[in-house]
Amino acid sequence: MHTKTLQTVLSCASAALICSLGACETSPEAQAEYELEQTRLAAEIAARKGEAVNRVCPNSNSGWRPLGDDALLLEARGDWYMLNLVGPCNPDSAFAGIATRSSTGSSCLSRGDDVLTGRPRDGQRCVISGIFEWDEDAILEDADAASGS
Repeated sequence: MHTKTLQTVLSCASAALICSLGACETSPEAQAEYELEQTRLAAEIAARKGEAVNRVCPNSNSGWRPLGDDALLLEARGDWYMLNLVGPCNPDSAFAGIATRSSTGSSCLSRGDDVLTGRPRDGQRCVISGIFEWDEDAILEDADAASGS
């Protein structure tokens, strides 16, 4: 390649990178909405998170739902539990479902076991860092009042 052509290609690539990075910026409205959602989530967790438990034993019919970017709720035998997660998985985007893997081979999950999101072959893995009882019936404080809005 000629030097002039190479410089042009690099300049175009740099401009494209700068433009794409600029497109990722968040508008003030989107940022405010995100912060309000995080405040609501924190209020829900504060109201509903119960005592820590050593393990939870879901069955094949157990339900689940995401709770922000680093936690999920798991139903086990009629009760709900919050699983705190560490790692790159994102329960909020696990539309197809989740899988769990116990380090002991049992059907029960405890700290250190895995949660997998995404497709089986290329999904993302997180480690359970804590398990807590979850009170679905707890009365939630108004998040707007809690944030001072």
